[in-house]
Amino acid sequence: MPPRPCPALTPDLSSKERGELALFVAAVLCAVGCAPVAQSKEDSSSLAPRFSGACDASAAVAVDDVSILMADDENNTLRLYRSDRPGPPVASFPWDAHLGIDPRTDKHPEVDIEGAAILGGHVYWISSHGRNKDGKWRANRHRFFALSIVPDGEGIRLEPFGKPTDGLAASLAANPRLRGYGLDEALQPGRDEVKRLAPKREGFNIEGLSAMPDGRSLLVAFRNPRPGGRALLVPLTNPAAVVAEGAAPAWGEPIELDLASAAAGKTRPLGIRGIEYSDRVNAYFLIAGPHDEEKTFAVYRWSGGATDRPELLPADTAAVNGEPGFTPEALVLFANSEKMLVLGDDGSRRVKVASPAECRKGAFDRGECEAKDLLDPARKTFRGLWLLGK
Repeated sequence: MPPRPCPALTPDLSSKERGELALFVAAVLCAVGCAPVAQSKEDSSSLAPRFSGACDASAAVAVDDVSILMADDENNTLRLYRSDRPGPPVASFPWDAHLGIDPRTDKHPEVDIEGAAILGGHVYWISSHGRNKDGKWRANRHRFFALSIVPDGEGIRLEPFGKPTDGLAASLAANPRLRGYGLDEALQPGRDEVKRLAPKREGFNIEGLSAMPDGRSLLVAFRNPRPGGRALLVPLTNPAAVVAEGAAPAWGEPIELDLASAAAGKTRPLGIRGIEYSDRVNAYFLIAGPHDEEKTFAVYRWSGGATDRPELLPADTAAVNGEPGFTPEALVLFANSEKMLVLGDDGSRRVKVASPAECRKGAFDRGECEAKDLLDPARKTFRGLWLLGK
């Protein structure tokens, strides 16, 4: 077999936590007969690399200069990809058992992972904590969990850090500091089905997670609700204690950001689809989008100051809106690069098939089905889009 390419790695990383993970993953991927990567002109100019094996990219983190660990909101498997070599995953890690879910018997096994962040040498993941599209309560979508990346012979393995918790949303809705933001009304845990509380209508919907520069807190970002038309973010100040010790979540002061997009002569308030803090520039980058199915998005840079207005990045905003049918879901920053990679959810993309046998039962429609309904995982794909932070 030809030697496996090594990821580019500079040991002097700007983030201690990211650097530790980078050293782990780079060493493991290069353990057996690896050769240096010489990125081709075609690779470097690709605006929309396509990855396979999944189609509903929803959250991801960079674990070295080229590798990303990604979640798909339609299943509970984490996948390791190389951003410089789009294609199938390098490795896949089913995570159902660690989340207390048996997909063979559970009628609604999807955790609906929507955000990820690296903090203190661990990778934290958060689900939407929302209802399904019909406003039905789904307990499995209430998960906050963490893991560690460790070497394992010629590969890597993921080890749980602490235990998953399902109490974040209830804690947010009950917190006196957050009264008036509509979280209790958007959640309503005592009601099994409320159509208007679907995430794309008036319901509770977490979609972003970012490390904070204090080195111990995480910023939880909402797509919905948007109090007063503004995007809502709430600091979680003790994430390690929540998963490792079962501590009650401790919440900081909520932050409201005025985010909007202009399309078809109208200005729409936006929620947050993805957010990540950059040690390199000491600021957050975030992707904003509507709470519903509309496809008008905006990319911002934000200082992190509660009273500071985010700066719209026009070139990146144009790039995201200019990619046909692109729905941004996860923003990935690399420690040693100015470029950012945003991953899209292509689950609703129509794919031509030869027969109904290639699709999930009932999904075939006039020679096509949606990508998420394909039975062959190799045919499922999602796009990435390189942004420049401008």
